[in-house]
Amino acid sequence: MMALPARILSAEPFVPHTLEHLTEVRAFPNPLPEAAYDKMLADYAAVQDVSVQRILYDSDGLKVSGLMALPKDLSAGGHPLLIYNRGGSREYGKLTVLSAMRSMVPFARRGFIVFASNYRGNDGGEGREEFGGQDLNDVLNLLSIGREHIAFDGKNAFMIGHSRGGMMTMMASKQGAELNAAIAIASVSSAHTLAKEQPMIERVLVPLIPDYASDPAAALRRRSPIDWPQDIAAPLLLLHGDADKDVSVDASIALHEALQRSGKVSELVVYPAGNHALIRHWDDVVARSLEWMGRYRV
Repeated sequence: MMALPARILSAEPFVPHTLEHLTEVRAFPNPLPEAAYDKMLADYAAVQDVSVQRILYDSDGLKVSGLMALPKDLSAGGHPLLIYNRGGSREYGKLTVLSAMRSMVPFARRGFIVFASNYRGNDGGEGREEFGGQDLNDVLNLLSIGREHIAFDGKNAFMIGHSRGGMMTMMASKQGAELNAAIAIASVSSAHTLAKEQPMIERVLVPLIPDYASDPAAALRRRSPIDWPQDIAAPLLLLHGDADKDVSVDASIALHEALQRSGKVSELVVYPAGNHALIRHWDDVVARSLEWMGRYRV
């Protein structure tokens, strides 16, 4: 077994949460039928070619929780790195067996070493989430940790984010994350749009963003890629459904156009009748993501 980077403080086989727990903390947007969850658990138990582990890692001196998915057949220096950024906030949207099976295992099966963060303060981690504040370091630190893994090929690092995770991905690129390419799925490209919804202000923005009350405009600009397309360094693939009721496709369209005007490399795919989770289109999401990353592998 290969030694883990020193900043991974612990790693143990991922044991899926109970459905009762996930329902209680509202980890899913809608109640999940017991039969569907049992099927998910059975599919996960049948995975033999990928190892999924729950990790605690050091981020700014905090113990932050996450997941790591590795191909069972690992070779030193032989694998590209992928960081997956989850959506949601706090326990809502945290990394679950669904996250592992949809957004990590398919890429580990294609040879990637895949890491994902729950962001500080969530799922047993220390600290306090800030919805794109200091918790952005949890993404940047995990990218650095992934680069220290002995299986990393030293050349190819990518990032994928879903919903709020798309925002985190683009913020990481703006912050200087060295990425061959990035993918934003159903992404929050404009936090200004979120702020138009009173429930989002009361439930997410005010409680989580430390300086929101004192300067909401500045807080939203920092979290709105639409305001700084010229600073997104990585070639970006935007995937969004036109029936997304949680995050409008309009901001992804506007961001793509702004990236094009700024001379950046971007591509946009809009899925007809695609919802926020892109459930009926997920196989295509994975296929397009693999093809996009393949373009920029060296």
